[in-house]
Amino acid sequence: MPDLRDSTLLSSGDAYAGLHAAYVAFDAGAMELAESSVYRIAVHVGAPHRLWDKRGGRSEVGAHARGDIVVTTLGEPRAVRWDRATSLLALSLAPAIVRDVATASGTRPDRIAGCFSRREPGLETLAFDLLRELAAGMPSGPLYGEETAARLAARLLDGYGTQRVLARGGLSQVILKRVVAYMHDAMSQRISLAGLAELADLSAFHFARQFRSSMGIAPHAYLVRVRVEEAMRQILNGATPSQAAARVGFSSQGHMTQHMRRAFGVTPGRLQAKSPRNS
Repeated sequence: MPDLRDSTLLSSGDAYAGLHAAYVAFDAGAMELAESSVYRIAVHVGAPHRLWDKRGGRSEVGAHARGDIVVTTLGEPRAVRWDRATSLLALSLAPAIVRDVATASGTRPDRIAGCFSRREPGLETLAFDLLRELAAGMPSGPLYGEETAARLAARLLDGYGTQRVLARGGLSQVILKRVVAYMHDAMSQRISLAGLAELADLSAFHFARQFRSSMGIAPHAYLVRVRVEEAMRQILNGATPSQAAARVGFSSQGHMTQHMRRAFGVTPGRLQAKSPRNS
């Protein structure tokens, strides 16, 4: 049986509350998984191969291609075998997060079922975005991971549970102002989705949905925009790009540059050249 620890190339560690992600490479082989205490989502990353799967007294076999997903639900043992070297993104999602999302969306989490080698575009997109974040050294911080966990839970419930439509709505103006003010005041710190949700007295998933409904943008994306705008202001006022990146909470100058170019089409260097202090 492969040793997950020895074959892990990238890992989120304990950076994300309720979500663990690992990019793992294997030679051809087999694996037995004990009954799961978390929801597991395995997203195939490597070359196509043939996959054998056994769970709940049922056996299946078929081609397994990049982007295909295997879901293992709570309490489900599983045995799998594959015929060539491969790699995958292994995601573990805490039941508490799924329960929070289920409460907000009217879903019964005990109705979630596992699956064998299925293509799920929504889950696939989230997974590959997360893989790129791991490869970059997780520069977006815990808020990104916690938002991803809530979105993964929603996709899991939507695709494998019985979900009722979540009522549309938004945060009250009082709560929205409180949350936005905190994001501006604490932008240099590590801001978590759980912390923001606590300010609103909501579950993390419900808060994220209502924030997006109110602002038209996810909490993490809004925080990035706040940081970019403040970094631009500081650079124009004479701060160096590295100083600005550190002051507003970016993990590195490169991370700041990436978001600044994407949002405004400029680089810190160009802004620095326009600073009155450099005239």
